[in-house]
Amino acid sequence: MGLRHRSSTVILPLVLLGLVTAILSCAPVEAGPRAWIDWPRDGFETTPGTTVTLIAHGYAEKGVGEVRLNVDTQPYRVVSPEQAGEQFVEVSMEWLADEPGTYLLSVTALDANGQASNPASVAVSVTGDRPGLTLTPTPLTTAVTMTVGSPTVAPPTGTPEEPPVATATSPPPTTGTPVPPTATPLPPRIVSFEVNRSQITSGECVRFDWRIDGSPTAIYFDGEGVTSPDSRDRCPTATKEFELRAEGTGGGDTARLTVVVVQPSPTPQDTEGPPAPSLVQPTGGIELPCDDVALDWNPVSDPSGINTYYVKVEKTAGSPEPGGWTTTDTELTIPVAWLECGQGYRWAVRAEDGAGNSGPWSSWGTFSVSLP
Repeated sequence: MGLRHRSSTVILPLVLLGLVTAILSCAPVEAGPRAWIDWPRDGFETTPGTTVTLIAHGYAEKGVGEVRLNVDTQPYRVVSPEQAGEQFVEVSMEWLADEPGTYLLSVTALDANGQASNPASVAVSVTGDRPGLTLTPTPLTTAVTMTVGSPTVAPPTGTPEEPPVATATSPPPTTGTPVPPTATPLPPRIVSFEVNRSQITSGECVRFDWRIDGSPTAIYFDGEGVTSPDSRDRCPTATKEFELRAEGTGGGDTARLTVVVVQPSPTPQDTEGPPAPSLVQPTGGIELPCDDVALDWNPVSDPSGINTYYVKVEKTAGSPEPGGWTTTDTELTIPVAWLECGQGYRWAVRAEDGAGNSGPWSSWGTFSVSLP
């Protein structure tokens, strides 16, 4: 009985551990940049006029480009890593809790290509009265005594030879809590503005890429309203200067790039025909049986391409009845119905290119067809 009891106490935790592992292995893994807030916690409370230090982390496989803090969806702070290409960064940003209310603080991490993470958010409550100026009364340093009746003059505080010394007491300065200034959005700054090719041939396209820091309220590229970070393709037909402009509450920034467009050289017109083909067979007066005759020759080339081949066949004796054929191949079969058995023939080929230029005829090839 004791052995069975010990076995169940070991097996049951192992089964539970296996179930937990299986459930965790099925959980989806978030892809892309990620951000989270370590401090303050959600529901944190503070008083007006307090500066809250927000601590957050950002992660991006391609390197963290920047971390942004928004207050109630409005841009408030932007922080870039000290070293470019860092995959995991910790940032610290201060936020002034100026007025009472409930605020949503959101942190977003962007990678080097501008892909943004899902925002990490916490709600912070600012409660209480805004601190003002507090005055502290200054106590009198010398008591004043009044006697009813005959006026009595108090003797001076000093020897008869020395007049009394009058002591003036300056009131202490008033004490109070200064009202912190209102946070000013960072002016936009163009960190990078690049084009993949600065010179192209007309008909080609280029790509522009840029990255902007700060709190821009509007971004324009080539007169078009865009978002940042971003990129755009352009296919200019002439040399042109492209402008990127970022505008914000705290100022603006402008950058320009010029793309040189080279016009292609005109293609010269083809006015020459292709060369004469060389014959393969039949040649040399070879005698063939009284049947269809296959004529074969080598192909030729031309800058405009070959459009067609012209073939002519003639009798070598008697009344010539020349025949003519066209083909796009380098082989042509003459039917025996056209031929006359027991006769000799000669044949030649020439080519015509794609521009309509005809080349010279080849040399003659000869053959004969035997009687059946």
